[in-house]
Amino acid sequence: MSKTILYSLAFVALGLISGSIGPTLPALAAQTNVELKQISNLFVARSFGTMLGSWMIGRMYDRFTGHPLLAGSLLASALAMALFPASNLLWVLLALSAFIGLASASINVGGNAMIVMVHGDRVRPFMSVLHFAFGLGGFLAPMLVALFEQRSDGLQWTYWMLALLSLPAVLLTMLSRSPARSLAHHEEKPATIPTALLSLLVFYFFLEVGAEASMMGWMFSYAVSHGIATKTAYHINSAFWAAFTFGRLATIWLSLRFAALPLVRFYICLTGMFAAALLIFPISPALLWTCAIGLGLSVAPVFPSTFGYAQNRLHLSGRITGLFLVGSSAGGMFWPRVIGQFFESHGAQVMAWVVLFNLLGALAIISLISLPARTKELAV
Repeated sequence: MSKTILYSLAFVALGLISGSIGPTLPALAAQTNVELKQISNLFVARSFGTMLGSWMIGRMYDRFTGHPLLAGSLLASALAMALFPASNLLWVLLALSAFIGLASASINVGGNAMIVMVHGDRVRPFMSVLHFAFGLGGFLAPMLVALFEQRSDGLQWTYWMLALLSLPAVLLTMLSRSPARSLAHHEEKPATIPTALLSLLVFYFFLEVGAEASMMGWMFSYAVSHGIATKTAYHINSAFWAAFTFGRLATIWLSLRFAALPLVRFYICLTGMFAAALLIFPISPALLWTCAIGLGLSVAPVFPSTFGYAQNRLHLSGRITGLFLVGSSAGGMFWPRVIGQFFESHGAQVMAWVVLFNLLGALAIISLISLPARTKELAV
């Protein structure tokens, strides 16, 4: 349990990193004197770094002791976050963002891989704890942004505080012993890996995480674009993360009571209903509050529940976890950038369309995987 707490602290730091970019996007655009279309490339840079890191670092957690890698990644991300508000040059922010993505990939892969090393086939509720911690960090991030909003140097203080909050996890990880790597459990033979299932899951994460990243990254700007005051938009963004965090907490209980795939199908459908509501009904403050909370609450169980299913089917190693996060990072890179390219020219509703499209695609894939006859074919 002590290692579960340790990895949860690391995922709180990861959530703080992920939750910070959306609410600070307008301030970063002003700092660099560019439009939202250009500053949205920060999503691309960070996700590219995450994708590259997931591909490169995943195998390292199978071959080396994990805690030095995790501690180094946490420290590297903290240093980069501290430097983030120090430049008014877009290319410097893009480089730092890519580096933060690289470090974040190591934290993400390491936490997911090592929680499996600790708990094995009983990992599903513990993995839900881990992803609840991520949601908690994401919930705290916009609150921290709002705390310093009125200061002229608010952006600097926000990122410095985000960096400082990562340091306890760095220290505790350095002082803790890495989990033993079970070669019998984690060593994979290429012939035994169901390649079709693996490929479908990677593409599924590309779509599902693309929907999540779109909501997380653009909820604040979406609210502002519909005439919501900046301070209220911060609160709406925090409401999304609060609901997301509660949903991740509820996932711990849900993982003990329900099978993974039916749970995933139900919550994808529920999330899609809230995304569709943004397209069907006239936009109002009440609708934005309702949909922000509904989207956060309903999307929260999807990712950890699918990961829990994947652990039971594929016995996640660092390499396979890395492949899933490559798909996730690609989705987190591609879809928010698509929104950024059309947000000002075609209207804020492009966010809701992208989210709904991705959810329908993810639902189609998970439904295909759920078919008993088809699942037998995928396992060959």
